[in-house]
Amino acid sequence: MFGKERKHKIFSGVLLLTAAVVFAGSVINVYEYGAVSFETVSGFGSVLLLVSFALIPEFAFLKLSEAFKLTMRNSREIFSERLLLIGVLLVVAGFIGRLVF
Repeated sequence: MFGKERKHKIFSGVLLLTAAVVFAGSVINVYEYGAVSFETVSGFGSVLLLVSFALIPEFAFLKLSEAFKLTMRNSREIFSERLLLIGVLLVVAGFIGRLVF
């Protein structure tokens, strides 16, 4: 998995496994109902959030002051940041949709 240390690799693996389970649940939900609901949109957003955290597991183990000092960014971190943003938007859209409808 991702990361330099064993704890990073385990953390990343657990998050990717959890993302796979949530993704499978969302796909089964779409298959059963034959349509995409707001709950499914939130599920797909959750998958993206979990994958974005799994790509960069080092940030989960940093102190807050150390996280703000990091300035060098590689393509994996940029991709993870974009997945995080899209995931948050999907989760919020699904949540608002469930409240309104």
